[in-house]
Amino acid sequence: MIEPSLEPLIHAVEVNCSQADAFDLWVVKPSTWWPMKNHTTFGSEAAAVVIEPGVNGRIYERSTSGSQRDWGCIIAWNPPASIAFTWHIYGSASEATDVEVTFEPLESGRTQVQVVHSGWERLAERAEELRTGNRAGWTDLLAAYSTAINRQPDRE
Repeated sequence: MIEPSLEPLIHAVEVNCSQADAFDLWVVKPSTWWPMKNHTTFGSEAAAVVIEPGVNGRIYERSTSGSQRDWGCIIAWNPPASIAFTWHIYGSASEATDVEVTFEPLESGRTQVQVVHSGWERLAERAEELRTGNRAGWTDLLAAYSTAINRQPDRE
């Protein structure tokens, strides 16, 4: 039996850039940091991860042949502070969970990026398995994102 409400996954990383630059890398340039081979549905055929700006914008991946697979839809767009979206990389839109990413400015030009992934109860019997897989997935994604920030030229 599924718990009435499974706890959200919460992951955070501090990056060495401004809030605006952190938001920009996440939403405008996801293909520069997203681990394409092991965090996409196309695997080795994945060519790009695309986030269309604004509420109702799509989040999808594109293959080398041009095929597309939707992963989610933007439900809140507040640059450079936050973005929220439905997430169904593993199934249909009717089984989407919710993700909110916030970009909190810190001292010395740094930014804390936090991911809160919730709505697991919508996945019924698959909830615990997918929640566990996404725990590792967000850890990997934030590590790749942080590495990409560090490769960027110094910002003013």
